[in-house]
Amino acid sequence: MKPLLALALLALPLAMQARAAAPMAPAFATGKLMIAGEPFDPAEIVDARALPDVNKKVGIMLTLSPAAAQRLSQITAALVGKPMLVALDGKTLGAELIRKPVNGGVIEIPGRWTLTDAEALARRISGKDPLPDDLGGE
Repeated sequence: MKPLLALALLALPLAMQARAAAPMAPAFATGKLMIAGEPFDPAEIVDARALPDVNKKVGIMLTLSPAAAQRLSQITAALVGKPMLVALDGKTLGAELIRKPVNGGVIEIPGRWTLTDAEALARRISGKDPLPDDLGGE
């Protein structure tokens, strides 16, 4: 066996061991998210988080990927003046009247949960913890 090939074969298991030992972001069981009857995959959810308001009610804020945001904009353009149903595993999370198309890929589901329940729902929607509030900038 050539020395470089032997070295590469020896290094492969070490690299795999290092990857296995590295801490991974926790993965959470996800549910089936439907927005206005259209399925949205957890991979399309950039961030999902509990969103407390000043009245001590807790809602959920979803931030979608650019492609999903464009889909949402098209969906909501057709729903102006009508309610948009948001459901997880067939259970309604919210049904808000659409006054104008939702551009920018961020939707808020108004508060009706405890903070703990909203955080659990957000994880179930996205499959991960919410992004940090500070992404390293000062």
